[in-house]
Amino acid sequence: MPAKKTLRLTTFNVENLFNRYAFLDQPWQNRDFEKFVAAVDVVSLASRQGDLVPYAITDIQRNNTAMAILDAAPDVLVVQEIENIYTLRNFNNIYLDDYFEQTLSLDGNDLRGIDVGILIKRGRKDITVEGIRTHIDDAEPNKHITRRSVAGMGYLVNGAIFSRDCLELDLDVAGTKLTIMANHFKAQDRTPAKSNPKRQHQAERVAQLVNEAEAAGRAAIVMGDLNVPPSNTSIVGKTIAAIRGHPKLQDPFGSFTNQQAWTHYYGGDRSVSRIDYILVSKKLSFTKPDPAVDIVRKGQTTQNKHYTGPRYGTVGPLHTEASDHCPVIVTLEL
Repeated sequence: MPAKKTLRLTTFNVENLFNRYAFLDQPWQNRDFEKFVAAVDVVSLASRQGDLVPYAITDIQRNNTAMAILDAAPDVLVVQEIENIYTLRNFNNIYLDDYFEQTLSLDGNDLRGIDVGILIKRGRKDITVEGIRTHIDDAEPNKHITRRSVAGMGYLVNGAIFSRDCLELDLDVAGTKLTIMANHFKAQDRTPAKSNPKRQHQAERVAQLVNEAEAAGRAAIVMGDLNVPPSNTSIVGKTIAAIRGHPKLQDPFGSFTNQQAWTHYYGGDRSVSRIDYILVSKKLSFTKPDPAVDIVRKGQTTQNKHYTGPRYGTVGPLHTEASDHCPVIVTLEL
């Protein structure tokens, strides 16, 4: 009987990871764009404000982001809030020493230009990518998608279900067929009358995609920042029920309390909550007796008094934390 394989999955919202650009020529000295500008490194943006974090501080912060990822030791990593695939490639090379062999990302619908991405560990030769699908063109019920550039704002997309994307990746892992769905749902904001239905449509569409994957003989795995805590019983909380309560999925953290399973620190009211999820097909099982689930919190800001464990040495109160989110880990046995 062949030995069973394990697959370590991690989702991590890395918080505003953008490219740092170098202008190689004098502006418009020639028309060759490839010689005009290049994405040479990564930089952080101050959350919400959008201000550039000084490069020396960015370097500290992104080293802590990298340490959190390396502590998670993922075979497959899903990330949110990255600018594009070039950001992932630069970050993987400069900060992770090419820990990942494959980086996958497609431009989504977000006005700020933040996307989701998927990375596969170097050396996992038993993992084969069989397909990738975007859902940026899935329209909300009874709506048409419109796209336009707005002066002072950016590229505005209206009518699309997904604020960023639900990026689907079909994998064959040592003969097991998986479909990973990388998500970053609409944030809770000051206009809940708009954002709550938006998030509900996103959850319902992902639930449909789970059904389609399972019907095709694949094991569905939903990963990402769904922006809703499971403890919320209002209309906001109903969003997650469409996925977390899906009859074909299981929640590895389902028996944990919010205080045990929190993944995000909100500085506004200094609260913690669980908004990052890995929900896996009931066809799949977890590693035993080793712990199948984990959350890496060593990169949390020192402002977060809910966490009293060890931190990375350079983490302080502002702009040096790995992220306002924590890497969430589930290990499968295939």
